[in-house]
Amino acid sequence: MTVEQRDEAIGSAANGASAPRNTRPMTGDEYIESIRDGREVFIYGDRVADVTTHPAFRNSVRMTARLYDALHDPDRQSVLTAPTDTGSSGFTHPFFRTPHTSADLFADRDAIAEWAKMTYGWMGRSPDYKAAFLGTLGANADFYEPFAGNARRWYTESQEKVLYWNHAII
Repeated sequence: MTVEQRDEAIGSAANGASAPRNTRPMTGDEYIESIRDGREVFIYGDRVADVTTHPAFRNSVRMTARLYDALHDPDRQSVLTAPTDTGSSGFTHPFFRTPHTSADLFADRDAIAEWAKMTYGWMGRSPDYKAAFLGTLGANADFYEPFAGNARRWYTESQEKVLYWNHAII
């Protein structure tokens, strides 16, 4: 599948069309590979060649990879995963979906708590950190007009891959 075909499929699902796609979050190895992309990171004035192996970042990278791997662990899937609401037949972290019921909110809470337990509370900015914002992209896409299609597309892609969004305040 080309990038254009993938983007079209994601856009179709985000706009309500059903598509027989089987989607899933990244694994830990896929997450690690995704950040070996030539990004420019500097620490103390020196460029970091590979954030996945640099002493300042490698432990956080490995812990985040464990979080992604936990989504594929059969012993944790009942707490850490839920079906997507994007028209695919895949699964996601519950907090990456827009909640519609109190049961959804409890599932979100339990999944967040499970990841927090895995990190002993030391990963305050884990992949679920920005998921609440991402839920608004699906629930309130029209708010973002004239970019509602983009909002739905990012909601779909973020949910299906459990993308790790973050920000820095400088």
